[in-house]
Amino acid sequence: MKFNIANPATGEQKTIDIDEERRYRVFYDKKIAQEVPGDSLGDEWTGYVFRITGGNDKQGFPMKQGVLLPYRVKLLLSDGHSCYRSRRAGERKRKSVRGCIVGPDIAVLSLVIVKQGDNEIPGLTDNVLPKRLGPKRATKIRRFFNLSKEDDVRKYVIRREVVSKKKEGAKPYTKAPKIQRLVTPIRLQRRRHLRALNHRRSESQKEQKQEYEALVAKHVAEKKQKIAAIRASHKKTTTA
Repeated sequence: MKFNIANPATGEQKTIDIDEERRYRVFYDKKIAQEVPGDSLGDEWTGYVFRITGGNDKQGFPMKQGVLLPYRVKLLLSDGHSCYRSRRAGERKRKSVRGCIVGPDIAVLSLVIVKQGDNEIPGLTDNVLPKRLGPKRATKIRRFFNLSKEDDVRKYVIRREVVSKKKEGAKPYTKAPKIQRLVTPIRLQRRRHLRALNHRRSESQKEQKQEYEALVAKHVAEKKQKIAAIRASHKKTTTA
């Protein structure tokens, strides 16, 4: 079985191939998102704790979270489901997926290091890769850099250097993502404007409703007067 191990602390990733079943038998009957100690994989993995994030079986079918089965099933999937990409709006398709329980048919298992042991693993823990793309959302930037609400989020956006391929000898420049859900004075002004529009719309609807009710009441009163006049004329004719 192959193990695709990722280390979020360094950004590195490594694939190892283990042939002895007794070493990876501890992963059997475990589910996605479950934490498993890695001591049985070898002496170099002593103290490591992994979290299962997914995997593929020997035919290449992916594991799907929420399917509590150790074998392959066919499910009717639509847009928004994992293991499926819709080609047109409203499309649904029956696809073969594997359950989220690890079994002997799994060929590749994806793991993430939750706790690092004492030993250094070359290609996984010895080098820290620079983060190419940082978070875009304002709250995630604050969480990533441990900022408070008073700090300016725009100063902490991770920029990346870009070299122009069209012009030879051009100076490299930096690019930064547009911060999402950033509360600015313009955003507050727009929010006040939208609130005022909603208030105006509700007030106009109330006025229109009052005018309509007054018009209906006037129409009903006129109708009653006409009916009363007709009845009075009939009484006169009968008495005469």
